[in-house]
Amino acid sequence: MTKYPPAAMSPEAEAFLATGDFPSSMSMTEKPIAEIRRLTHEACISGSQKALEACGAKCSDIEVAGLPCMELTPPELRDGRQLLYLFGGGFVQGSPFEDLPISAPLAAKTNARVIAPKYRLAPEHPFPAALDDATVVATALLKENPATLLVGESAGGNLALALVHRLRSRRQPVPRAIATLSPAADLEHYGDSLTADRDPFLAAVRTEEVLAAYLGETDPKQPEISPIYGQFDPSFPPTLVTTGTRDLLLSNCVRLTRVMREACTPVELHVWEGMWHVFEFYSSIPEAEASLNEIAAFLNQHF
Repeated sequence: MTKYPPAAMSPEAEAFLATGDFPSSMSMTEKPIAEIRRLTHEACISGSQKALEACGAKCSDIEVAGLPCMELTPPELRDGRQLLYLFGGGFVQGSPFEDLPISAPLAAKTNARVIAPKYRLAPEHPFPAALDDATVVATALLKENPATLLVGESAGGNLALALVHRLRSRRQPVPRAIATLSPAADLEHYGDSLTADRDPFLAAVRTEEVLAAYLGETDPKQPEISPIYGQFDPSFPPTLVTTGTRDLLLSNCVRLTRVMREACTPVELHVWEGMWHVFEFYSSIPEAEASLNEIAAFLNQHF
């Protein structure tokens, strides 16, 4: 029996926040982007290695349609199960390796092969480079295995939804289901949670410079940039959205699912008490494991 109120933040999460032992958002005006990427990668090495070891998944570098990708193979792979995974990092940093605390557990919990493209990053490669790379890999994977499902976190959640809009507009096959973790659904930088700015892991001021690097002068209301403005209907793939009450992008997630529900698109919104942006990264808190279990259960329903 829990010693705290039902559905409240766990004592472990409260203790974690109280320590202040979490990374602050680094500014591209204070450090070169190459330095930010290096520091972020180094901070993720231990957690990514532990995630691989805990899940028993094997990791290798491959190419899909000529583009570099990471492949994860779980200990008990089931034939035909495949996930396309799009990492986060605000379009300017990140890699499949840094997202292993999420992708490795999902591989093990779904018994699925995971393919994570190493898509190009801004500002060297602004929109639509990342989406173009995701499209090339998705097209190849879906041709090989139409049962491929799609997962994306934060910027990767944006790309996952934008990818489906693009594929549908081109009348190409789409993934059978999508799971998104704190997706950046509206790059207009609009919403109550952005105004509140109470996420301890992601600051609103940092997102503005990230968007400038990714978008330049491009109209953020394009569906391939802000998927919330795309065409939703009952034939859009079933979608899961996870977020938390402290998530900077909570409003993005709430507004997205409202738009999808109004269009009769099958969608689930899971909001976690007290949680922050992509809290699923932090294996030391029970909410992370619980959310990954729910995401895996959703995916397992759609293979």
